[in-house]
Formats: sequence, structure tokens, C-alpha cells
Amino acid sequence: MSATVTGLSETEFFDTDSLRLLRHDLTLGIRDGRWCLDTPDGPISLAGSDRGVPPTLSRLVRAYTRDDQLVAVARLRGGRAELRARLGDRIAVPPRPHDGSARGVVMDYVRTQIAALAAADLAVRRGAPDSVHRLRVAARRLRGVFAAYEPVLGGRKLLKEFGGALRRLGGELAPARDTEVQWARSRPWAREQTDAYFAQLAEDANARVRRALDSYRYLQLLNALDVLEVVLSEQPRHEWPKAARRPAARVLPGLARAVAEEVDGRVAALATAPDRDRAVHDVRKAAKRLRYALEAGAAGLPVDVPALRAFQDLLGEFQDSVVARGHLRVLQARHGGFDAVLAAEAETAERCADGLPAAWRRIDLGPLWTWPGEGT
Repeated sequence: MSATVTGLSETEFFDTDSLRLLRHDLTLGIRDGRWCLDTPDGPISLAGSDRGVPPTLSRLVRAYTRDDQLVAVARLRGGRAELRARLGDRIAVPPRPHDGSARGVVMDYVRTQIAALAAADLAVRRGAPDSVHRLRVAARRLRGVFAAYEPVLGGRKLLKEFGGALRRLGGELAPARDTEVQWARSRPWAREQTDAYFAQLAEDANARVRRALDSYRYLQLLNALDVLEVVLSEQPRHEWPKAARRPAARVLPGLARAVAEEVDGRVAALATAPDRDRAVHDVRKAAKRLRYALEAGAAGLPVDVPALRAFQDLLGEFQDSVVARGHLRVLQARHGGFDAVLAAEAETAERCADGLPAAWRRIDLGPLWTWPGEGT
């Protein structure tokens, strides 16, 4: 609720017993028969009874409440600031180390992505633009950092299980994001039948997203990520793996280099790949892992970001073209008349694939990489 209050009416605030909402800078309350959920992205308001939190609002904050009951926690004339002043002693959290150790740097990134996952969940449930993409990216970033920096986090088997759960979540979200991208891509040649086609795909894909976010499996994943963060953050330092205790600048470049070498090997194999589309897709996945590894260790891993982005743009355009041709073939079979668009998309894919080796070699990966002939 807004901190500016007129009149003498009071707001009754609701939260979980452990104040999960307030801990994440969210407040939920009712005043004069109107409910308001204040979020970092703005308020959500609706009329309702004071007998209980409306199910619409309860569902919006599920990534934070984890299905804990929302109960009255305070009645105030003020807003968020006053609520924090009243309950602040109940939301204190143990300080997290912000040192230059390899684990310290990586865990800062992990915490950021866990928070981004919950924030994107709320945005998806609100129907915010690009929110499904944000949710997928947060999940991919966590997967990437767990895979690249397992030696500083520890627990290879456990982190692999987390990676599998995050991959499954991404798979449930993928059709909604792909449909969004492809529908926008189709607009230059859109016809009535293409809008009807993509509208149906979007309806089905969005229903799949809702089922995924309302599932018990997803709730388990969110809870497990919280537990993982606590365990890794509060583990005594002398119990950390040796690599975790060393300075990030001495450890992370070597681990990120292994990811860069994977990209390099996949790019080199493109020329002889029996299935080019699959091979380019594998390059794209490896390039994303590299990007996220570099992001997590950004302070000690200076790279040529514009060149890396240009390389990824080529990979993304190739993949979008491949997916577009799949949709076009369906439309061609149903209605005909899409030969020219199919040919144009095939030319786009060819251009992108041909440009990948040179685009890769243009990237300056700083301390990770020296191209052959450029020194040792």
C-alpha cells in the first residue's frame, strides 16, 4: 500500500507467519473494502470481502508464499514503511558473505537468479509482456551456473538434479515463448488464417504454463532452491571445497574456459555435421551456458560483450528461422501460398549458419582465450 495515507481509515495487512511477502518487498492489505497488492512493478488492486484474501491475489504470490496460509499480521493507518517499522525485527536475515572468493561471487549470482525466478513468476501470472521469457532466462541462468561452477558449489549429483528440474520447467514454458516470438515474426506476411493458427497455439501453450506454475513439482523446486541457498551460504568456510575458498579471479576463468572450449569445438564441427540444424542448436545452447558463466563471474572475466551478443544474435535468428519453417510447412499444407516465405526463411538460416565461425572468432574472451597464432 502507498505510504501516503489520507483520512483515518486503517489497512489490515496480510502475510504468511514468516512474512514471506514483506521479506521480498511485497505488501498485501485491505482498506475500505479494497484489496491492494503492492509489488516492485506497481500495485494490483481489486474489490473484495475482508473475510479472506481473494484467490486471485493468493495465486499471484504463490512463488513467495509457497501455499503457506495468508493471515492478518498488522492493522495500521500507514503503508509499507510503517509495516516494516512495526515488523522489521521479524524479517531480519543472516548476513551473506560478499567477499571475493569463488563461492562468494557465484552465490551472489545464484541469489539474484532465485529472486528473478520468483519475480518473473508473479509477472507471468499477471500476464505481463515478455514475462515467460524472463522466467525461462532465470531458470537457464541457474542451470548454467550450476553446471559451469559445480566445483566451487559442491555436490555434483545434487546440482545435476537441479539442472534437470530447471530444464523440465523450461520445457513447459518453451511453447508459450516460441509462439509469442513466431507470431510476431509472422506479422509481415500474416493473414487471417495465420492469426487463427497462432492464437490457438498461444491458448494451448499458456494453459501449459499455468499448469506448470500451479504444479506441486514446481513448488518443490522453489523450496529446494531456497534450501540450497541457505545450505551453501551458511556452510562453514573450512568445509567448502578448496576451489570455493580461492579468489574468484583465480578459479572462475579456468572453469569458464571449459565452457568456451565446448562452444569452440561445436563451432568447428559445424562444417561436417550430418544434421546442421541440430548442430547449430547445440552451439546455441553451449553459447548460452558460456554467457551465463561469464555473467556470474563478470568482475573477473572481462569479455567483448558486443561481439558475444552478435554471435548469439546469429544463433537466435537461425533458430527462429528453423522454428518458423516448421510452422510455415503446417500452414502450407493447410492453405498453400507460403512458398516465398519458406524460401526466405531458408535463406536466412543459411546466411546465419555460414556466418557463425567468423562471428565466433571475432569475440575477445579476455583471460579465457587466445586464438591460435595470437600468442600463448
